[in-house]
Amino acid sequence: MAAPPFWLTRKMLPFKVSKWMGLTCFRSLVLFSPSTRQKKLIHKLQEEKAFREEMRIFREKIEDFREEMWNFRGKMRAFRGQMLGFWEEERPFWEEEKAFWKEEKTFWEMEKYFREEEKTFWKKYRTFWKEDKAFWKEDNALWERDRSLLQEDKALWEEEKALWVEERALLEEEKALWEDKKSLWEEENALWEEEKALWVEGGGHILGEQVPEDGPYDVNGGQQSPGLSRGRA
Repeated sequence: MAAPPFWLTRKMLPFKVSKWMGLTCFRSLVLFSPSTRQKKLIHKLQEEKAFREEMRIFREKIEDFREEMWNFRGKMRAFRGQMLGFWEEERPFWEEEKAFWKEEKTFWEMEKYFREEEKTFWKKYRTFWKEDKAFWKEDNALWERDRSLLQEDKALWEEEKALWVEERALLEEEKALWEDKKSLWEEENALWEEEKALWVEGGGHILGEQVPEDGPYDVNGGQQSPGLSRGRA
């Protein structure tokens, strides 16, 4: 008789889910639309969920196999007890023995099928963890790339902010220069009006000098027309 496979359940390992949850919570704050990496994470989680369900079904098969094995052992003990207690009933005993060996053959065929399923399962189990390791390696690389892009975006934003502050300072300086220029124009226009009044009172001469032909400046940077002053020469 083969030893019962008690070591099967000890090889079942928990799956790594916490790392995926931590990364998802962190990156969902950074990215506004699903990226290729996020789609891969979702697909990977679906595969892991399906594999966990397959593992649960296989564990149930293990428990069913154990139950059948213990039932068969009970039948073996019962048969041995009958064999020791009923030597005088030889013929019924051999009929029972024949039925027992038939059941034993069925049991060993079932065990053979179970071992084949077990071999396939553990092969798939090793493949899964190999792919899992490669997946998390790729995921870490993508995470590093996203972090680098975030740092670059932050640096560009800081540079743009500095340029905006500099541009605002230049605008403030230009505004101050414009206010100074406007004050100069207003002062020049006042002097021109005063000189024009003196020129009219003096009969067209101010200390032997003529009025400048350019005329006064307006506050918008233009010149006023001297037509009124020259019309009464």
